[in-house]
Amino acid sequence: MKYKILTIILFVFIILYIYLDNLNPQNVRLYIGYGKFYETSVSSFVVIAFILGIIVSALAGLIIDLKNFLTNWKKGRKERKIKEFKESFEKAKSYVLKGDKEKAIESLNRITRRYPDMESPYIYLANLYISSKELERALDVLNQAEQTIGKKERILLKKAVVNKSLNNTNEAENSLLETIKINEANISALTLLRDIYVEKKDWDSAYNIQKRIKRLVKDEQEQRRFIGIKYELICESYSKKNELNEDKIIKELKEIINEDKRFIPAYLFLADIYKKIGRLNESGRVYGRGYTKTGHIIFLLKMEDLYIERGDPGVILKIYRRIMDISPNNRLIIFLYARLCLRLEMIDEAIDMLNNLLAEGVDFKGLHRAMAEAYIHRGEMKKALDEFRRTFPIEKVYIPFACNVCNSQKEEWEDFCSNCFSWNTINVRTGEFLKINVKDTIDIKAFYEMSEWYREEPEEEAK
Repeated sequence: MKYKILTIILFVFIILYIYLDNLNPQNVRLYIGYGKFYETSVSSFVVIAFILGIIVSALAGLIIDLKNFLTNWKKGRKERKIKEFKESFEKAKSYVLKGDKEKAIESLNRITRRYPDMESPYIYLANLYISSKELERALDVLNQAEQTIGKKERILLKKAVVNKSLNNTNEAENSLLETIKINEANISALTLLRDIYVEKKDWDSAYNIQKRIKRLVKDEQEQRRFIGIKYELICESYSKKNELNEDKIIKELKEIINEDKRFIPAYLFLADIYKKIGRLNESGRVYGRGYTKTGHIIFLLKMEDLYIERGDPGVILKIYRRIMDISPNNRLIIFLYARLCLRLEMIDEAIDMLNNLLAEGVDFKGLHRAMAEAYIHRGEMKKALDEFRRTFPIEKVYIPFACNVCNSQKEEWEDFCSNCFSWNTINVRTGEFLKINVKDTIDIKAFYEMSEWYREEPEEEAK
């Protein structure tokens, strides 16, 4: 039927050509340039133009069909390649699950040679080397991936992690900067870069990166880190310019305290500056406010030093006694008060307090060490020796400190944990220390406001 229709169309076309040829016997000229032309009848001209149109259309259709064929062929080939790759990759990963790491590595190396433009096998192979602490090999794999595929986000980030573990800080930093160029919102890259700057104590760079992180991540931990880095910038500024900018530094520290009223380092640094410029009462007030807001014992220990150095230990004794009136079951405060009595050679009162703690079942090495020192002051060496035996092995500190985030132990309070790069996280290990839950804060604000030492003394004002 198809051929019959084509025959009929051809027959009609021939009749139309003969009809037009009889109606238009005159010739026309078709100029092709440079004075040259072809001369033919009108009907022949129309037919030739029609045939040429059909040929052009046919060629255009053929080209489109060829293009579609090639596209589909490439797509099918790519799909087959991806399917084969996935099967090979899954097989390589199955070796890991079976515990055959060597066969997995061999299979992954074969995959990277056969499919060099695939990113995942390089990453997986690098992770295998990292898990077995073969960091140099992991780095070689990632360098090969970068040379073959180019600067890809995942590869650059993994390179940075490996380089940082190898202490190649500059290389890690460069990889992270490249990663952030590709993706400005890559939180992993930003946080790792910030940690590198913190480790290098490049506080300006760390501050700029942390501002970007804070915009992307809305949580308290990143806000605390932001405040911590800001605090370090203030400390650095003070150490460089010293007394020339004390008023500015005091203002900035107060701003930090207003942002986070539980940020202990700012209180302590502010109090230290007041001490250096002779405003001792102001320093004492800052310690008091810090303790009121946080309940951290570092403020009590600092106040001990302040008032003993001033020759006025009665103030700190009064503070301890007031706290014990408010919170009579706070065994940590009772122990600190006993230590203070021992420090001030109020031996009988110190021993009474320590014996009361022992009678309540409190038992830790620092308590026995304090008791031993009290008996030495009394000259009761046998009792002192018995107490010292209970302290072995002797710890370096009376009171154990630890980081709330990573649990790393500290011999004394620190404003910054170098183990987990956290500020304001060092506290007493009360759970292991006294087996009690001490209240975080104790409201002694009224006591501070009613105390005479709260007000500025005229001579200090003059200074």
